[in-house]
Amino acid sequence: MSGPNIAKFGIEKHLETIRTLKTKDTDIILCTTMKSGTHWCHEILSMLLSQSLEYNTKGALHHMLLDVNAHFFDKLDEVDDPRLFTTHLPLHHLPTHHVKNGYKIIYVNRNPKDRWASNYTFLHGKLGIPDWTWDEFYDNMILKDDFFGGWFNFTREFEKAVQTKTANILPVKYEDLKLHPFSTIEKMAEFINVSHSEDFIRDITEKCSFDNIKKHKFDSSRIIDPKHESTLFRKGLIGDWKNWFTVAQNEKFDEMYREEMKNCDVNFIYEH
Repeated sequence: MSGPNIAKFGIEKHLETIRTLKTKDTDIILCTTMKSGTHWCHEILSMLLSQSLEYNTKGALHHMLLDVNAHFFDKLDEVDDPRLFTTHLPLHHLPTHHVKNGYKIIYVNRNPKDRWASNYTFLHGKLGIPDWTWDEFYDNMILKDDFFGGWFNFTREFEKAVQTKTANILPVKYEDLKLHPFSTIEKMAEFINVSHSEDFIRDITEKCSFDNIKKHKFDSSRIIDPKHESTLFRKGLIGDWKNWFTVAQNEKFDEMYREEMKNCDVNFIYEH
């Protein structure tokens, strides 16, 4: 995922550069794990910030605080305010200046079963990714849970920060955006403090419906697909995990979830 740019720059040095980055009070960081609605939320936020219904032509990967090269940081001052960054990094790797000063963070999460199913279909066949069967993916990825530091660690850390208010975080669930798009987008608009009439929110809701995004938005993941085909936006459903997890796999995952999340007060919607 990180590609040759990070390998060349040095992952530890790169992470340290991110942690010491001096962000502005107008900057917004969109934090997600893979396949939790990153591009979807980025599109919504781009419209809110630009006060426009035009799709963002650069996409969520343009200012991602992970898959970038060293020169990315040298050109940040050229980016117009307010700057919107995206990242899959956990909270402790975010710019310390940003977190401690209470600058805006939007944290998006999704029920882990649908997220894993979506990850499998997204990664399957991609360059540099093992061409595993679902069972192999379950054993090597889901049960080990160490991709980008692991979903459990990512979730526990963000949920604790939300509950203790140690950072200025708006939590957003993928399922709420799917089931209650108007009110969820309205909360996002209020959090980033932009003008938002009911008509404007309603227009964004329509423009950024999953079907419209899938039909009209350019998929930047084409560049890592062997056939350069779009795989970013697939179904966008709640409950698709049932088409992948066997009964035994589901029971084993639930057991792991209960152990890992026993001290984390967070609930997800798994079917609709």
